[in-house]
Amino acid sequence: MIVVSFFDIDDLGVLPEARIQTGVETPIRANYRLVPVSVRNIPRWRRKSAIKAYIDEADLIVMGTGTYTFMRSWAHFAMVYGFTKNRPMMAISDANMNSGWSREITGGPNPFTRIRWNIDKGEIRLYALDAVFEVVWRFKTAVPKQSVHYRLKGTEGTLEQIAPMYDYVLDDASANFPAWMKRAIWLAGL
Repeated sequence: MIVVSFFDIDDLGVLPEARIQTGVETPIRANYRLVPVSVRNIPRWRRKSAIKAYIDEADLIVMGTGTYTFMRSWAHFAMVYGFTKNRPMMAISDANMNSGWSREITGGPNPFTRIRWNIDKGEIRLYALDAVFEVVWRFKTAVPKQSVHYRLKGTEGTLEQIAPMYDYVLDDASANFPAWMKRAIWLAGL
């Protein structure tokens, strides 16, 4: 199983690579093939194509979340594209991890709350909450309802419904990651 973990080093505070390694890689690498993707290291003009390529090969998408991940346009793109490919998804925050430094970061909200879906005439329409004008939902794409396997409830909601967020420390990632992964796969209808 290939697990792709997207993160932005600017959102993770001091020693971001070490935080991702401890918070995401350690519980995953024992049993799965992890592909950590530092989006900040991908040139802006290549980000969408690179994210698509990673998601096309992924079996599970993990958003490594920090303070501002919820409002990053690359994160919105990854979540929407992951949805269109019916990939299991989740978010993991490592804000409560003791890095030995001051606590300059916060977990931020679940980024999947920023992507809204609604079912309209046989298709699922996806919208992202604008990062600047936080009252404006911008249309992103539509997919045929029959191509989507997610266990969506009702006729509208946010992706948080099928992509939960966990805290590395408080939710004990080392012990619980396999259960989180099973739940994400179940929510994706796979």
